Parts: sequence; structure tokens; C-alpha cells
Amino acid sequence: MTSMPVHVNFGAVRKPLTKLVSVAAVAASLFGATSRAQGPLSVKINLTTLQTYSGSNALPKPAKVLVYDFTVDSSAVQVDQSQKVRPRHMIAGDENPQAVAKKASATFADELMSRLAKIGIPAERSAAGTTAPDNTLSVQGSFLALSEGDKAERVGVGMGTGAAEVQAKVDLRLKTASDAILVSQFQTDTQPGESLGAAAPAAAGMDPAAVAVKAKVSDRKKTLQAYAAKTADAMAEQIAKDMAKQGWIKLNDKGEVVQ
Repeated sequence: MTSMPVHVNFGAVRKPLTKLVSVAAVAASLFGATSRAQGPLSVKINLTTLQTYSGSNALPKPAKVLVYDFTVDSSAVQVDQSQKVRPRHMIAGDENPQAVAKKASATFADELMSRLAKIGIPAERSAAGTTAPDNTLSVQGSFLALSEGDKAERVGVGMGTGAAEVQAKVDLRLKTASDAILVSQFQTDTQPGESLGAAAPAAAGMDPAAVAVKAKVSDRKKTLQAYAAKTADAMAEQIAKDMAKQGWIKLNDKGEVVQ
């Protein structure tokens, strides 16, 4: 059976992720500064630049940024089989490729728009297939892979097993009166960070059971929703860099936009 592309609308609102209590304090006692950076949503986003504008003429600054609905083929969506058979998911019908893609895409879009709002150029969402007007920068892309991973493995085994996965490809194009110029094209994929406490001995005076529970909580957060948000953060950062390269915005040494 041939899979059909799914165009996902980004209108849903992402629920905030629950914060863990005293994670930083426990991590500090166990692992030191390096491991403290590996929080409950720890994930590395690998970003690969595929193409970039190399013309000799400077590109005009766009008046607006249009963020299009990302597309995803249903065959690229992996549903968590350990959750699919749970009664509440069977009743809700929310463990299928279409539902999983819609939820992850909504989380991704919320986060991306939130980050782009700080760049200084007005940003709006746009439905896939809509023609971009002149003097706009379009952000168009597709999810190459959306995987929920396996919650049972994340909770029961830990140490990075059962982690989710997000892969995406993005095009930035500047629409002018005569052409749609490719400004940048890049691809992202997620790489789970290490689980806090998953393979480390308990610190002196600490209950080993407490360490194990903490590790499970960390792994529990390595979900598709969390990784979709982290992917959006990495994309927004790269988009800001591409804009700065064209002289449309200015960044300080921390990568923050200078208004």
C-alpha cells in the first residue's frame, strides 16, 4: 500500500513539559559540570548545511518570514508499539501515524514560532502550498523521520534506550519579484544525550534506589514532543545565523539578536 504525504497544520498548542525537582543538585553531586549540562531533556541536534547562497550581490532584507506547515509521509512515522495497545490509547485513537505526526508537528511549530518571534522580523504561519508574496522569506521543510521510540524501554531500562527521534530537512527561500532564491538548505537529526545516573554508582551516603529512580525520570522525558521542541530551537538558531550572514540582523557573541 502506497503511503500518502500528510500535511500537518500547526494550530495546536504545545503543553509545557513538567520540570523535575532538584535535578541540578543531584546531578552536581554525581557527575560534575559536564554531566550537569545533560538535563532531563538532554539531546544533541546534529545540523548539516546542504546548500547556502553564494551570489555576489547582497540579498534584500525580507519584510516578513513565512513558516509553512512541514510535510511528513506516514511511512516515516514510527508509533510506540508498547503504548499503542494500552486501553486509553486504543479508546482515544491517538497512537497512529497521523495523530502522532500532528501532535509532534504542533509542538515543533509552537516552539519555532516562539523563537522566531525574538529575531526582529515579523513571522507568520502559512499553509503548505500557499504562494509566498514578494519580499518574504519562506521556511519550508519536511520531517524525514518522526519516531516515538519505546516508553517501556525508556522507563524500564534507561541509559538512552527507547529514545525518540526527529529528522527534518529545511529550505529558506527569499521571494523576489523575479525569482525565489535559495538562501540556505540544511538538515537536522537528533542524538539522545546520556541518562543522568543511568550507569553511575551512587554518591557517598545516597540511596542507590534513588539514583535509579532519577535515571528513569530522565529517560522518561526523552520523548518525541521534547525532541521536536529541541529541533525547533536548533532550527531557529540556524535561521538567525543565516539572516545575520546576509546582514538582515545582528547577533552578539552569544548568538543573541541585537535589536
